[in-house]
Parts: sequence; C-alpha cells; structure tokens
Amino acid sequence: MMTLFHHLPAPLPLGSSSNKYNQQGFTLLEVMIAIAIFSVIALGCWQVLDRVTTTKSHLEKQSAQLRELQRGLWLLARDIHSVINRPIRNSIGEQEAAVTTLVAGYTLLLTRNGWPNPLGEKRSTLQRVGYQTEPNENGNNSLFRYYWPVLDQAPDTEPQQQVILENVDYFEVQFIDSQGNVSFHWPEKSNNENQTNDHIIPAGIRIRLNVSHYGEIERTFAIRSIEEESS
Repeated sequence: MMTLFHHLPAPLPLGSSSNKYNQQGFTLLEVMIAIAIFSVIALGCWQVLDRVTTTKSHLEKQSAQLRELQRGLWLLARDIHSVINRPIRNSIGEQEAAVTTLVAGYTLLLTRNGWPNPLGEKRSTLQRVGYQTEPNENGNNSLFRYYWPVLDQAPDTEPQQQVILENVDYFEVQFIDSQGNVSFHWPEKSNNENQTNDHIIPAGIRIRLNVSHYGEIERTFAIRSIEEESS
C-alpha cells in the first residue's frame, strides 16, 4: 500500500517581502486624503441640513404671522358686522354713542351683539369693544382689542385687553354713511353744531392698517344692524 505525502511549502522568513506587504498600514498621505474627503462630505451634509432647518423655521414663522393676521382681521370683521345701535354710559357717567371715535385713548369704540355666553351667566349678550394701537410688552407697536364686562359701567369697571396684531405701523378708521359719504370721525355733527347724531350708526366702516411683512391692508365692512333687519 502506497502512502502519498504532500509536501507543504516552508514558511517564509520573517524578513521576506510578503510579510512586509501584509504588515504595512496606511501611509500618512493616505490618511490625510481620507480625512480631507470625509471633511468635505461632512461639510456638504451640514450645509444641506442647516439650509433645510433654516427654511423650515422661516416657513413656520411666516405661517404663524399669517395665522395672526387672519385671526386679527376676523375679529375686526366679526365685531364690525355685528354692531348694534346701543349707546352706553362710561365709568364717569357720560353717554357714549354706539359707534364713536370721540373718546380719548381709542381709535374706535363700538357696541356689538352676539357675545357668546356658554356658561349661561346673568349678563347681556351685548359687548362694548374698543381698538387702539400702542406698544406691547416687547415694545412692538400692536393693535389691541379692549372689551368691557358690562355696557353701562361703574366707576371701578376696567376693560380686558388682548393683542390681536403685532408690528402694526398705523391703524386708520373711516366711516361710510347711508349716502356713501366718507368721514374720519363718528358720530357726525347734526345741523346743530353743538349736537351730534349719537343715535345713528354708519352704514359701513373701512379700516386701513399697515402690518410689517404685509404692507398696507384695507377692508370695508357693511354693518348689518339687527334693528334694521328686523324692521
């Protein structure tokens, strides 16, 4: 019986060229090139991510500003559309017309109908509302909405206030009478120069305001008086 022996090649000496090849690593130049490539890729990724984040923040800010503008104009429209001819007595006992610009400290004062009362409190559904521009707590000129808990006020009656629009450069109100004439003040004077037509409300109110990022905005609202509709 014949046995076959396979002769394995003898291991190479430690100093051979094959071992030298297997043991050698990256050269310093190769490492530097790899780091440079990685840095370029990382920088590009960071720039893309930063641009996406910045764009997202900008869009969110614009969306918030647009929602604020829409809400502010909606509040103005709701209040003006629901004006009712109900004069009130202020905290010092003087009568104020249902719609007026003649009270210091307010660009516009009006009495509106439709104040919600979900809790069924013992109060009127009519509400006294005022608008005025002034700096808010951050120093930005803003449009404030004031409202009173009662129509005929006691000496200690104080209004609540809310900011409905920020960064408002100006807020202007015009009044349109039943003949289409436009006036910057209301109530208008009667034929007797010492009296005003306190019992008359305008047929429409036009507002102009300048809001940062949007420029000048103009809206004209027709007043639908419940008293007129029911007559």
